[in-house]
Amino acid sequence: MRIDAIWNGRVATALAMLLIFLSMSLLALGFPEKARLMPLLVGVPGTLLGLIQLVSEIRHARQESADDPDIRLTSAERSMFVWIFLFFVGVLGFGFSYAAPVLVFSFLYVGRKESLKIAVISAAATWAVLFGFFEKGFEIPLFPGLIVEWLLG
Repeated sequence: MRIDAIWNGRVATALAMLLIFLSMSLLALGFPEKARLMPLLVGVPGTLLGLIQLVSEIRHARQESADDPDIRLTSAERSMFVWIFLFFVGVLGFGFSYAAPVLVFSFLYVGRKESLKIAVISAAATWAVLFGFFEKGFEIPLFPGLIVEWLLG
């Protein structure tokens, strides 16, 4: 059976979620002992459940591909995975406070063709929640990003 026969949106989503949880868990191993507890509490069960979901989706897709061998990703599904990848790479590289507002603006203005007003308000609200609410209000330091740490460190 060819790999493209089982590659559909549900399989790709399960794979993306597995990779996100797995990378979060692996990154957490490099944190100090007290800081790694919360990411591992979420990441390890998420990785296990993601693996179970991926296997389940592959089995389901194999059954479907026997009925309809031309199951492929639609353009909407491809677009969704591009934006998920951009968000993941952006946050990983530049952190939540810097990347999320830019990516929210980009997604709304470029990806969803929303008006400039909506995109700017959404990006500003994202920044206000992440920076103002979490970092300043609750004093919860958000992940700063690997590139930002490298530039400032």
